[in-house]
Amino acid sequence: MVETYSLNDLLLAVRRGSRAESVAILNHFIENEEPLESDWIKCAALALRIGEIDKAKQAADLYRAVMPKTLRHLINYCGVYAEAGDLNRVLKLVEPQIKKDIQDPNLFHLAGTVAAQLGHLDRAKYYLMHALRKAPQSGITWFTLSSITDFKKYPELLEKLEHAFATIPAADEKNLQQFHYSLGKAYADLGRFEDSYNAYTQGAAIMQRASRYSVENDQAFIADLIANHSAQALAQLPQAKTGHNRAVALLGLPRSGTTLLGQMLAKHSKVKGAAETNAIGHASMHLRNENFSDFPGFIAQHGDAQGAIDHIADVYAHVLNQQFSGNNLVVDKTIQLSRHFGIWAQAFPQGRAVYIKRAPADVAWSCFKSNFRSRADWSWDACDIAAYMQHEEQLMNHWLAVMGNRILTVSYEELCHEPERVLRDVCAHIGLAYEPHMLHFYKDNGPVFTSSVGQVHEPIHQKRIGLAANYPEFLAAYDQCRIS
Repeated sequence: MVETYSLNDLLLAVRRGSRAESVAILNHFIENEEPLESDWIKCAALALRIGEIDKAKQAADLYRAVMPKTLRHLINYCGVYAEAGDLNRVLKLVEPQIKKDIQDPNLFHLAGTVAAQLGHLDRAKYYLMHALRKAPQSGITWFTLSSITDFKKYPELLEKLEHAFATIPAADEKNLQQFHYSLGKAYADLGRFEDSYNAYTQGAAIMQRASRYSVENDQAFIADLIANHSAQALAQLPQAKTGHNRAVALLGLPRSGTTLLGQMLAKHSKVKGAAETNAIGHASMHLRNENFSDFPGFIAQHGDAQGAIDHIADVYAHVLNQQFSGNNLVVDKTIQLSRHFGIWAQAFPQGRAVYIKRAPADVAWSCFKSNFRSRADWSWDACDIAAYMQHEEQLMNHWLAVMGNRILTVSYEELCHEPERVLRDVCAHIGLAYEPHMLHFYKDNGPVFTSSVGQVHEPIHQKRIGLAANYPEFLAAYDQCRIS
């Protein structure tokens, strides 16, 4: 009897964390070219959700093959490829449409966003400005433009931004939130720090209403994670025997300098790239929350402990290899990798890690003002930020205590002041020889998908050290929460 599946079967398998079943259903759909029609795009999205990038592209290709050749379908198709990281392909498909004088703001927004991620900032600004001429109320377009624009050089843009903001209805909260963050950036560029703080605060307040972050639950999770991953418990865990050794873990809070250091390392001839790969999340998608906090306990009850850790290493390598081909090192700067580090360390027993730290006040403010691509529910309130940062510090102190020989700690401030010395230390730690051109990371660097998209295309400088001092009201709230 031939097995038959529906798209709902795939969705349920993904939600259950059943990776093998999810991949089997995807293979069935693609190999048989099932008549999914417009649902191929949903299939592609689910493939991306579990790290199956190649299958997502195949599903997107089938979508494009069966759907009418309309602009909307092209944008949907390109969206999958953009999410998969194939940005150059997206521009190759989109720019010919622009040359046909097609005046769709969505097309120009897509082109501008992708160009910005690739570092083509002038081209990105041109496309985004064109999109705004057609759709001036698009908050996400204003936000993308503001992230790569210095409003000191283009003060006339602020007037247009404020005029568009005044036309947004109060009920359109998601759009308003994007405008608030855009205005916050513009006012900061112009030195209007009180106005900047007020704008960011209003944007964060909108997001905070949807926050699911619980300080108490997070604190309990970290406490369990530390208690269950003692040096003795880790010593009893099997280590993967798969031999995968491409990954370097880059640990640190968001906005602590991970993107900067990652881009510098990515310029090395023996490093393929740096990214938030989420490979460890895809490799451990079958684990429940309690399995993460007590991974040694989970492994102890597993029927095949060695096979379990080898499976995680194999899937991680599979996901990584789809993003970065070849044999060179890959710098994995996945957000919250610290919380998976106990698993990562066993999956890659020869793997090395770098932990970058930055002045807490600057990290806190930078997180508060960042409109993160992925949900960061803790980042919209000063007290939540203070708690989350303290939890992360407790966890990193634990990893340093039990695996300190595998982790090199560096300072963001020292990286900015003495980049060559810090890079030499990092290279030595991960088994590489220092290469001087790493200091020129901002020239022709790789794609950037984080909030630092407008910053890593600049030479290294110290301008962002101490920026939090411009926001005393935020710092007062943050410091009070740290004390309490």
